[in-house]
This record gives sequence, structure tokens and C-alpha cells, in this order.
Amino acid sequence: METSTKFKLCLTSAAVAVAGTVSYVYFKYKHSVRELRDAIEIFDYLKIEIVKSEECCDRVVHELRRRCEKNRGLGFDCEWVTENKGKRRPVAFVQLSSYDGYCGLFKLNAMKTVPASLKALLEDENVYKVGVAPFDDSQNLLHDYSVATKCTLDLRHLAEHCGHESGGLASLSKSLLGAVMDKSWKIRCSNWEADELTPRQVNYAATDAHAAIRIFVILLEQLKRKNTWLPWFGSWNTDEFCRKYVDRKYKARRNTNNKPKTKEMKVSKEGLVVSKRYPNATRSKPLYHNCFLQAPDGELLCTCDNKKALWYVEKGLADVQTDDPLTVRLRFEPAGRSVGDVGRYYQLQKENKCVVCGSTNSYIRKNVVPREYRKYFPEIMKDHSSHDVVLLCSDCHQLSNMKDQLVREWLANQCSAPYTTHASTSRFTEDAACKRIRSAARALHYQSRKHDLPEARRKELEDIVLQNYPHHNEITVELLEEACQLQVTHENSDYESHGMKVAEYYSERDGLLRLEEIWRQHFLDVMQPRYMPDLWSIKHNEERIRVKLQEGRLSQNDLKAIGWRA
Repeated sequence: METSTKFKLCLTSAAVAVAGTVSYVYFKYKHSVRELRDAIEIFDYLKIEIVKSEECCDRVVHELRRRCEKNRGLGFDCEWVTENKGKRRPVAFVQLSSYDGYCGLFKLNAMKTVPASLKALLEDENVYKVGVAPFDDSQNLLHDYSVATKCTLDLRHLAEHCGHESGGLASLSKSLLGAVMDKSWKIRCSNWEADELTPRQVNYAATDAHAAIRIFVILLEQLKRKNTWLPWFGSWNTDEFCRKYVDRKYKARRNTNNKPKTKEMKVSKEGLVVSKRYPNATRSKPLYHNCFLQAPDGELLCTCDNKKALWYVEKGLADVQTDDPLTVRLRFEPAGRSVGDVGRYYQLQKENKCVVCGSTNSYIRKNVVPREYRKYFPEIMKDHSSHDVVLLCSDCHQLSNMKDQLVREWLANQCSAPYTTHASTSRFTEDAACKRIRSAARALHYQSRKHDLPEARRKELEDIVLQNYPHHNEITVELLEEACQLQVTHENSDYESHGMKVAEYYSERDGLLRLEEIWRQHFLDVMQPRYMPDLWSIKHNEERIRVKLQEGRLSQNDLKAIGWRA
């Protein structure tokens, strides 16, 4: 009897516990549902300033700077009008918000330009401009107004590290702030160039920017808690962490656990995925073998890779001196010897690691001076181009390429050499009408073998094809085959290569050496590499040319080709 009573008591306790748990979960769910409110209701404390003049802009920017000193960040977003054919008009609206709710809405289309105070704030490297896809907005500002917005930070980088779903701003606001954002297409695609914005437009713009900075602070607090609970971890620097993702486009990580291998990919022994189509994209083998190439008298000329050293041997032009390290001595006198620092640079052994962060897992060749410009250089400057090839890990390589876009846009403006993807500046143009006719012809040709095309659709496609052949009343096999081969792309007679125009500009003015130096200095400034090879110099080619000039190995035509300024 006593055992039975105890058993009943246990069952009762278990039932109470389960009921309590269910009730807790239910009321917690009900509570969370009640907490979800419209963003404009939650952010009812916002102070919104609409800026249409330079004087007002200076005042609002000063206030934003004062209010963001603590968090060193501002919510950032842009709006523009998209035309019927999907073409984007210039950015009409820039939104910036501080954490305490001060929002500046800058109507650029009303001011026609970006005031100096706003430009300085956007280009300030010490103030984070946070949002979802802020890098894309910064590129639009660069293209439209030549404003090189710096220190953009995509919230999804931080959200991913905190274990949140890296969705859009609306999903992050809902999960972290309990705020439901107004994301109706009617408001998103409304007229942002209107003289007077509607209250809904103003609220939409302000809450987008403010939600971003609120989410930023929440994620930073979560990151701090996540990374400082270990007693041996030490002081965790949030700024150093964020800097890794500054001005970097967000790419969602894909789950590749069960992803089948394709013909385009192969996996190396080290576990690195290497593209067959682009075999040099990510290297799994060392780039530098540090073999030694000697002159006939034994003087060291340079280090090189195995393939180059053994090529001389196979051609009977050199002899192997030692196998480890591989040392090869030439049988002929080379055109030049190593002179000064510029010569000693090629004698140094190079390390197989990322020159920025030091990673040794994998690396990609980075052309410090992009090929789109270097290919238009004279041969005298393209010799020994290995100086401008360095190794970067995939993350640093991606970041460097994005930073390069700023220089391209700057050069495009300076040299009147557009760097865009618009049809007017593309090398090839596409005839939309011809493409439609060719597509219809190919559909008819393909379906003629299957005999399952609905009659109404067949008639529609035939009418499209006959538009290009007014002298034909019916579709024939010959006509269809001719239409299938229609040329739909044509070379643009007005096209001028951006790289060629920039190279011509510098050749005629400052000289091509100056163009090289701009790219090299840019790489040092934005990437701040810690492991660059010794004696690497932004004036490397200038020093080489001075040596050749002193040795009488350059003609006046060579000097003229590079725009040499003695």
C-alpha cells in the first residue's frame, strides 16, 4: 500500500512538472507574440531631421558625430528610384541614425551634390556605417557622387558569429528587437525623389537606419559575452574583430556537407577545394620554391621555381650545382647582374604565406597592379613583374579586390575612362529584338521534333519570327535555320577600354611609373600587410630603369613609351 501511494505521488509530481513546463512555454510564447510590435511604435522616440540644404546638413552631421562617439557607429542606408526597365537612378536619399534615436535623412537629389561635411562623415574610417548590404550602397554613392564611403559593416557578419540566422534587416529586427519593419514593395519602390516625402516614407527611412544601429549594439554585447567567459582568453577587442569585416561584402555560407562533387571542382590532398576551370585560383602547392640561379662565375642572380631552373638545364643552357637546395649555374652571360636593392630583391627567398595576415593554409596570387592596366604597359615595364605578385589568403584576397574598386572609380573620373557595366560603355551590345526572334526560332526548331507545342503558342512564335522576314508568308525549314543563327551581339564602335584609356592618360602626363606607384601605395594603405618581402618598394620599376639607363640598356623609344621624367 505504501509503495502504491509513493508511485501515485510520483505520477502526480511528474504531471504537475509537465503541466508547469507546458504552461511556461505557452505563456512565454504568448508573451513573445505580444512583444512583436510595429517598428514605428517601438521607435516612437525618434527625432528625425530631413536635410535639404548645406547649412542644415552641417548642423545635422555635427550632431550625429557628437551622439555616435560612444558606440562609434551609425545606422546607414540609401534609397533611390528604379525605372521601369530596372535601371537605377542616382541615389536620392541617405539615412544615418545614432543609437539614441537622432536620424538625419539627407535628400541628395534636392542638394544636387554631397556637402563636404556629409562627405567627410561617410569617408571617416573611425565611424562604422552599419546595415544590411551597406557595401553595395557605398558603391552606388561612389559611382553617383564620387564619395568613397569607408568603414561599412554588414550586420550579417556579426549575426552569423552570434549564431543567428543571417537574414535581412526585417528578420534581424524581428528576432532581436521585436520590431516588425514596414517592407511593403509599395513603400520600398516609391518615389524617393519627390519634393515632399510622405510620413510613411519618412518613417520607413528612419526606422531602417535606426534598427541597424540598435542591432549593431546588441550583437556587440552578445559577442563580448561569447568571447570573454574563458578565464584565459584575456581582453577581447570588439573593434579589432569588427575591422576584419569592414568594407567587405557579405556572402552567406553554404552547407556543403552532402554536396556532391562536380566536374568543375576537385579536392586536393590537403582538403582544399581547387577549381579545374581556374587552376591558379586557390593554390594548394607552394608558389615559391626558392631555387638559386647563378651566373657563370657563381654570382647569385635570383631565386626562382623548379620549373624555370630545370628549363635552362633541359635546354643545355645551365648545369645543376646542388640538388638541395636546387642550384643551377648558367653557361652564358646574362643580360644584367643584380645591382643595388632592386637586384637584391630578386635574390631573397620568399615565404609561402599571406603577406597580410600570415596564413599558410592556402593562398591566391594577387596582382598589386591589376592586369587590366599592366597589359597596356610597354615590355620594358612588364619584365620581372613578379615584384607585383604577392600571396593572399582567400579572405584577404576578397577584401583587397573590393578595396581596389575605389581606385578604379577614382581613375575613371580622373582619366575620363568610364568603368561601368552600362551598355553605352560595354565592348559588345545586344540587340534585344534580334535575340527575341532567335529565341522564338530556336523554340520552334526544337519543338518541331517533339510535336507537343500548343497551337496558340506555335502561332505566337511564328509571328515573332516572321517580323524579321516581311517578304515571307510562312515558316520554312530554311527560314527557321537562318533565324536560329541570327547575330544578336555586335561590337560597340564607341567602346573604349577603361584600362587602355587610363594607361594612355598617365603615359602622356605623369608617366606610367606613377600609375604603378598609385596601385602599390593603395595596397599598402588599405591592406596594411605585415609580411611583405624585404626590399619590396613602390618605386621598384623606377630603380630598375635607372640601373638599365646607367648601363646603356635603354633606348629613347623605351623611355618615351613609359613617359619617363628624368
